[in-house]
Amino acid sequence: MIPHTLEAKPRLLDSFRLSAIISGSIVFFYCLAVTVGWYCDIHALKMLFGFAVPFGAAVSYMVLSCLVLLLAVFPDRKDVRYICSCVSLLAALTGAFKLLESIQEADWDWFNIPLSGELANGVILQLPGQVTPDGIIGILLVSSSLFLMTLHNSKLDPIWQILLTATGAVALLPVVGFLQGIPEFCGLWGCIKVPVTLAASTLILSFAVYSLRPGSGWFSLLLEPDMLGTALRRSLFALMVLLPAFTGLKAGAVAAHVIDENTASPALSVLNLLSAVSIVIWQFVYAYRREQELRRETEKKLADLSSEMSSGTKSGATPTNIAGYSPRYAVCPVCAKQLAATVSHCPDDGSAMKIVDKLEGQILDGKYKIVEYLGAGGMSTVYKARHIVLDKILALKLLQPHLLGNARFVQRFQREAQAMARMQHPNLLTVHECGFLEGVPFLLLDFIDGKSLDVVIRERSRLSVGQMIVIILQVADGLINAHDNGVVHRDIKPANIMISENVKGRELVKVVDFGLAKMLESEQSMMQQKVSREGNSAGSPMYMSPEQCVGDPADARTDLYALGCVMYECLTGNPPLFGQTILDTFNKVMNEKPQPVSMTVEIPQELDDLILKCLEKKPDDRPASVLEFRTALKEIKERMAGARRAANLA
Repeated sequence: MIPHTLEAKPRLLDSFRLSAIISGSIVFFYCLAVTVGWYCDIHALKMLFGFAVPFGAAVSYMVLSCLVLLLAVFPDRKDVRYICSCVSLLAALTGAFKLLESIQEADWDWFNIPLSGELANGVILQLPGQVTPDGIIGILLVSSSLFLMTLHNSKLDPIWQILLTATGAVALLPVVGFLQGIPEFCGLWGCIKVPVTLAASTLILSFAVYSLRPGSGWFSLLLEPDMLGTALRRSLFALMVLLPAFTGLKAGAVAAHVIDENTASPALSVLNLLSAVSIVIWQFVYAYRREQELRRETEKKLADLSSEMSSGTKSGATPTNIAGYSPRYAVCPVCAKQLAATVSHCPDDGSAMKIVDKLEGQILDGKYKIVEYLGAGGMSTVYKARHIVLDKILALKLLQPHLLGNARFVQRFQREAQAMARMQHPNLLTVHECGFLEGVPFLLLDFIDGKSLDVVIRERSRLSVGQMIVIILQVADGLINAHDNGVVHRDIKPANIMISENVKGRELVKVVDFGLAKMLESEQSMMQQKVSREGNSAGSPMYMSPEQCVGDPADARTDLYALGCVMYECLTGNPPLFGQTILDTFNKVMNEKPQPVSMTVEIPQELDDLILKCLEKKPDDRPASVLEFRTALKEIKERMAGARRAANLA
């Protein structure tokens, strides 16, 4: 056996949220010090680090940093997001007016709000007051990006991300100019001397805004669990550390008279450039080499495994490796004939076959004792196992032996395991370990002692509105986390929703089988159709969205369509659209509209409308995100609870 353990990736989203808090705090306290300097007329604070920052710019940046901190600390509070959206929009409009005032060379006193009386030095502090062009541009771009980001609209993601990129590029110029000894920028409009500290604050604030939602749009590349994502993340953080480090080094060296300004600028600029290029190249070379090593390791393991299986077959010996044979088979209790596990009756005497599993009771890798067989699909077999060291019951998922000959498929299985490992949420399965057991890739997952939703629906015929909402809200919570991590399930159905009890005796819902349908569609489309015909994933076509039926790319709204199907079935007992055959079902999904749920059971009209909106044929007509859907469903639940309380009081 060749051991291979993948350690769980850190929670990148939480790390970025922490980065937003740290970055926002740095800008807040810097601008707070400058603001105090203006109020108290303390020259050292107004000229902090040797650069003057206008009062209006300091206050505006302090407000924007407060918004970033609020969104980072309370990411799920709708009221906080609404307040931040309104304030950032007001700041963006302020920046736009100031830019227009600057272009027209006007002096709009009516636009300024006094924030102090006449101070001892005769100055009246106003907002926005007199702001330099760089401060105006920074306020406009950062606040506009923040406003668009708070809307949580996937269509707007490219816009605010482009704005943030432009903001970073504009803010980077003064920092680079300072390193190269260029104190001001000149053009047809004249010369502008930009405070490096304000430019650095703009750069840090842009990074803080980005850190609030790194999993959306093309920024999500930074969250990829593969080597490319790691290289991108390390390069970005290294570059962000290098620029302020070299800026501080130059300022300190010149102030201490270690080196003069004319010598420091070109020397440190060249050193900074070489360091940045070297780090980026090194990271991508490292990523490429690690990817190649992974490929070679996997191919070697598969070659060794094939050699072991071949030698065992030639010698006539029974293979001891679990990859060498199918551990489950059927035995006739009368004639002792052994056949495939799918055979239910003996072809000779008609006796019911008894299923035997050679792995049950075995101890794998010296620590996983197989307790019982749980189930199998087209790609994997799942066993209930006891971790002997931890004395804990877990689910052990093994890749099917017939897929081991495809090195590319095994590599994708490993990368999928990494993606699953980074999703840590109460309503998602936790991946505890990943590796090879006697040559077979495996996943060690949470064991759920409960029932799938399809079993619950069969037992109860249908669920009440309250029961359905409690379950679907938890499913939505899990999907929000998955989508934020860049993973789309693409196979949401009642069989993939498990229900158990938590420590408080309440229903705990977990979404299972992430990524399996995706891999099967890309590598095993024919096999998937066969599995559907055989019934191992019965009903999957009934929950497929129209775009899945025609092979178009799937996104978060694909999961929303399936979620609408699940809600429909919970309330009525049947999926919204289904036919006698898979082709008939696809035809109905593409061309027919489902009947409203209210025609079968009595439900609130707004809930009926929400379900039908999820079942729209075009993805753009569905809710924009699972978060938007969850918010609407929770509001319906709260209104229903309020109506019940009012009825009880009456």
